[in-house]
Amino acid sequence: MIAGEQATTASRISDLTLACPRCRAPLVPDGDDAVRCPVEGDRFPNEDGIWRFLLPEREARFAQFMAEYAAVRRAEGRGDDDPSFYRALPFHDLTGRFVDDWRIRAVSYQALVNRVLPPLETRWRRPLRILDLGAGNCWLSYRLARRGHTVVAVDLLTDLRDGLGAYVHYDAVFTPVQAEFDRLPFADGQADLVIFNASLHYSPDYATTLREVLRVLGPDGQVVILDSPVYRDARSGEQMLREREADFKRRFGFPSNSLPSEGFLTVARLDSLAAALGLRWRTHEPWYGWHWALRPWKARLRGRREPARFLVITGERAEPLPGGPPVARHSRATRALWRRWLRWRARLLGWDRFDRARLERVAGRDIVVLPGVFNPVLFRTGAYLAEVAESFVPLGGSVLDLGTGSGVGAIVAARRAARVVAVDINPAAVRCAQINAASNGVNDRVEVRQGDLFAPVAGERFDLVLFNPPFYRGTPRDDADRAWRSEDVAERFAAGLAAHLAPGASALVILSSDGDAPGFLRAAASAGLAIEVIAERDLVNEVLRIYRITAPQSSPLSPDGERGPG
Repeated sequence: MIAGEQATTASRISDLTLACPRCRAPLVPDGDDAVRCPVEGDRFPNEDGIWRFLLPEREARFAQFMAEYAAVRRAEGRGDDDPSFYRALPFHDLTGRFVDDWRIRAVSYQALVNRVLPPLETRWRRPLRILDLGAGNCWLSYRLARRGHTVVAVDLLTDLRDGLGAYVHYDAVFTPVQAEFDRLPFADGQADLVIFNASLHYSPDYATTLREVLRVLGPDGQVVILDSPVYRDARSGEQMLREREADFKRRFGFPSNSLPSEGFLTVARLDSLAAALGLRWRTHEPWYGWHWALRPWKARLRGRREPARFLVITGERAEPLPGGPPVARHSRATRALWRRWLRWRARLLGWDRFDRARLERVAGRDIVVLPGVFNPVLFRTGAYLAEVAESFVPLGGSVLDLGTGSGVGAIVAARRAARVVAVDINPAAVRCAQINAASNGVNDRVEVRQGDLFAPVAGERFDLVLFNPPFYRGTPRDDADRAWRSEDVAERFAAGLAAHLAPGASALVILSSDGDAPGFLRAAASAGLAIEVIAERDLVNEVLRIYRITAPQSSPLSPDGERGPG
């Protein structure tokens, strides 16, 4: 039996139970070469050896992207008519046209084989059930099938030379499936390994895509991200995308951006996704040679953006963080020395001058911090909350950013939210947030209001509430000091939160081991709120924790990550 000849028994292919990509109901046979959803009535055939699970309306959505992608690949001369070309990948490009590209893919594949697969193969001692997402011409599915694993190659493209149709060139068994990443046609909890094969960066929303992958992944399964560009600074990734669009416009006549995509990864984005989805990431940096290793230094010398890194990133479900307030992990002497170093560095760099405006960079966005406004980068809490919160914002949802300060949380939330209200009692902070919303092009979605806590949003409910509260008990000396001190903000926040949460909504609150975190958590618990730790960062002199706080009500997100009616 060769690839494409896998038998379908009842509603299974390649040892995986099928589910409707629309409603997730189990599929039933419909003749010899099709399955059907008994709930929605959709029929999914096997045509030319490829299972077709792309819904009609979704096919229309992807049509331009698929046409442009295929046109680019044809113009570049991808693929070949000789089966030996495909079977030699990724180690040899027999056409000689993309030797450098395939050299990178070969090193990444070796890292996968040497570092990721052996522990899984040892643990299960059976063929792994693997999804190859973004399979392209199926070279990775072929290699994994030859290792004895059960593999499903998933892609949108079915092209005979550069898409799933290339399965005919291989002499190993795997199953080609046309489907989109956000609507996989498989029942829950079956896959042992899901690999994004140079493909995650095409996702319009990483949180939605990874949430769907976690649905089909078994409890002890792993997700692997191969060959997606990673940058330290989001500005470099944004510049890369602009350069790519300009290059495509010049070479092919279109920018190839018909389908919005995130385009690249950063460490901050990975941290945010880990917190939102309960994942633990591990990264492996393959050795691509000295020429590759020297690229960042050459870019600096020439004044260019940083080049992309290609890592092998593995993710698995993380154990929940223990509850309770953040607790300092270092000795008092170590914390004191670290604080002195931070103060000395701030004086040396002029960061301790709060009477002048500063320009900061948070989560890929430039923000100005006016005098008298809390600096989210210098004091670290605002930047950390904003970066983590990004993956919690429901697509098209509404967000309330309490104590917005510079407005950084609201600006980051506006990437995904349709409506954001930012509130601060400090008039200088209100002006600062308004300036930053306008300069970042989101003032059509961000409304800044002045007032104390929930007072400016009486009667309104939101899908997500962000709060970086004053950490210390006491009477503030002035408006600027309200970012640090309050006599009763914990109790008032706990008492008012439930009235401002939409069904199924939650609040993200950041607390520090340096402040009265136990008092804040006691107030929330006394108000009947549920508290869960979702992220933690040890900064030596203090430990920050981000909590998800919910009221006793629930309304789950819809399958595509958007909030449902109600």
